Amino acid sequence: MSASTTNDAANVSSSSAADSEQKLPSREEQLAAMTARVEELQKQNPSADLKIEQKWWAPSVDFGSFLQDALPQEISAQFNAIFAKLIQDKFAPEAVAEARKQSRELLQAEYPEVLERVEETVFKNEGQFAELYRHLQGVDSIGCAAGGNC
Repeated sequence: MSASTTNDAANVSSSSAADSEQKLPSREEQLAAMTARVEELQKQNPSADLKIEQKWWAPSVDFGSFLQDALPQEISAQFNAIFAKLIQDKFAPEAVAEARKQSRELLQAEYPEVLERVEETVFKNEGQFAELYRHLQGVDSIGCAAGGNC
């Protein structure tokens, strides 16, 4: 293989690695994007009070940023898959229990501080999941797509 071909192969390889490790938006960028989304929703729905000044979305962004910083990409992808399944299962009690179990299995050994924060932030009040599940069951029963307008 010529030096030129070797260099081309190395460039393609490093380019692919850079693409797969694409930098996610910073906490500040995420907050700005979410603020812009909520402000746009407020404009579209002027009669609603979305309480923009309270920045109620900031704790979620902070939690996501914490996870992004604390977990390697592979573990983060597995963690995200756990919660994607939970959402897909519409927060059914069995799905919540399974997500909690899988989160513990994934994080307990090497990331106990992350697991502690997940327990405090996500699983602290399972009653909220139960309420969401009941709501989604009601939405399904009247023929509405989850999260959509009827």
